[in-house]
Amino acid sequence: MDRLSSFLLRRLAHVERRAVRRLAVRNGLLTMSTAIIDGHVVGCFSPAFDPSHLTGDLERDRQWVRDHFAGFLVEAPQDGHGRSILVPAVPVWPARFARRSASEESNDAAALAYTVRVVAEAGYRPSVKHMVTLLLLTAAMEQSGVALRDVGTVLRQPAPVFSVAVFADGFERALPQLIEDTDVVPYGPYTGMAADFAFTDDRWRWVDAETRRVFLQVPVTETNRPSRAGLRGQLLRALADGTPVLAVSETHNGVPDQVDLTCDIRLTGAGIDRLLIADLLEAIYGSGAVMRHDSSIAKLDASALSLDDLAIAIRPGRPILSSLDALSGLAALNRDDKNDEKDGDKAASSRRLITQSPSERREQTSRDGGNSGDRTSSTSTSSSTGKGKSKGKPTGAEVILPEPDDGVSAPTALRVETLTGYGAAKTWALGLKVDLADYLGGELPWSQMSTKLLLSGPPGTGKTTFARALCNTLQIPLVVTSVSTWLQGEYLHDVLSRMADTFADARRQAPSILFIDEIDGIGKRASASRPYADYWNACVNKLLELLDGAMKTEGVIVLGATNRPGEIDEAIRRSGRLETHIEIPRPDILTLAGILAHHLGSDLDAVTASDTQIGGQR
Repeated sequence: MDRLSSFLLRRLAHVERRAVRRLAVRNGLLTMSTAIIDGHVVGCFSPAFDPSHLTGDLERDRQWVRDHFAGFLVEAPQDGHGRSILVPAVPVWPARFARRSASEESNDAAALAYTVRVVAEAGYRPSVKHMVTLLLLTAAMEQSGVALRDVGTVLRQPAPVFSVAVFADGFERALPQLIEDTDVVPYGPYTGMAADFAFTDDRWRWVDAETRRVFLQVPVTETNRPSRAGLRGQLLRALADGTPVLAVSETHNGVPDQVDLTCDIRLTGAGIDRLLIADLLEAIYGSGAVMRHDSSIAKLDASALSLDDLAIAIRPGRPILSSLDALSGLAALNRDDKNDEKDGDKAASSRRLITQSPSERREQTSRDGGNSGDRTSSTSTSSSTGKGKSKGKPTGAEVILPEPDDGVSAPTALRVETLTGYGAAKTWALGLKVDLADYLGGELPWSQMSTKLLLSGPPGTGKTTFARALCNTLQIPLVVTSVSTWLQGEYLHDVLSRMADTFADARRQAPSILFIDEIDGIGKRASASRPYADYWNACVNKLLELLDGAMKTEGVIVLGATNRPGEIDEAIRRSGRLETHIEIPRPDILTLAGILAHHLGSDLDAVTASDTQIGGQR
């Protein structure tokens, strides 16, 4: 192992153990005081329990701390957004162990230092995935001729831009996770924002009970990559705010040109090879074990392995021979799965989704989509102008034509004019009717009309009814879809295609209304390190792009409906998107009377008639 790799791995272990000590202080297992040494404020840790219980054998003492104080070495539980859930201030102290007073003096400073070390070792759980990610990054730095000092210098500047391309499956997600989960990168800690950055101006944010430096993670894969104009806007906003920018690629597609041409640091690495696996094994088992099994390491097919494979096979405490056997078996499985893909074997598709690279998954998705002509098609078709898309590809959207306004069906047709209890929504719709007439007459440009509305309210308040009534009032087609319909796509590529094709359907019907039901299902964008964040961030990004596109395309009125407006990403409700938000409350007594009168129609007189009027007796 070279000096740079060894140094960075030691730094990773150091910052992880430091985090354990700080956690133990918060939970009450350690105490901390401060001292000033040579002008620097230094934290001095001491145990809160009697150190006489320890034997001096590091392995035995580490296990003893885990057996008796495990609750003091774990973080407080968090919800799905990374916020701490309310729990007792500290774990319950074992009754059989007396607390050591913070003011209690001890002349044996070495024993106290050893106890603090044992606590840090007991809570330290090395992450193999973080280690291999760091080794891949180190190899890319050496291959690109970039010194560690250069990286530190650029990080200290406002708005540094980094381009990292390492051809290893899983690296695109693993690097942001390493940056966010550890303090190995200086001038942090960091939190990543993996989408349109315009929804926040904060260079630092309060996350998980600490302030974190925000960095913009540029989507690179084809399914997540924003348009050229959209990416330019993201970069301009981020760099104007002094925010770091990171673009990570794990395929040969490379990072976007706008980042690659303007980056301060450009790193390129070859990916996983036998030398990297040997360095990883040396970090876990030591150089002696690696030298004894160098022949087995040389036989590994490193190119067939991913970051996840290494994390699955190599685990601290596991014999090195077991790890080598697992690596060999996983490489063989991956090769077999790729051969099955070439032979068209559909039985191995689930496994291929894990072992293939993103580019291979996209190719497989395209082939699967191209053979789906026998599926049941919806009432709408996809855009014939979409590159590489089938005309018969279903979107799940339904096109509803307005009931004719010929004076015959008008008394029974559902129209906004006859609705009761819709308040501001009804006012908005009637104003839109006037504006649409002026637009069709050439007197009003589309850009000056209010054509996007977010309609919210409890279940059963008539949001779908409003959309159908608006269709009849405006006398234009209604394209009906929902987020759950979009999510019926088998792969992310299919989901994004359904979204784009639905908007294309609405444009072909223009002037038309696009009604998106249960739009809160699209969710909010999350930090890049959160589970499945790349999937949901891609969906939100695509909807933002399509809403901007609808704004620039005349003739499309977008109406979103939701029961939970607070669960929608803030950027979706920004100016130019669903900026108009109207809430429909539950009906009151007068509103209920109006609803009943509308549905009863001419039967209302018979219902309210007295007994004598319908032939009853007095």
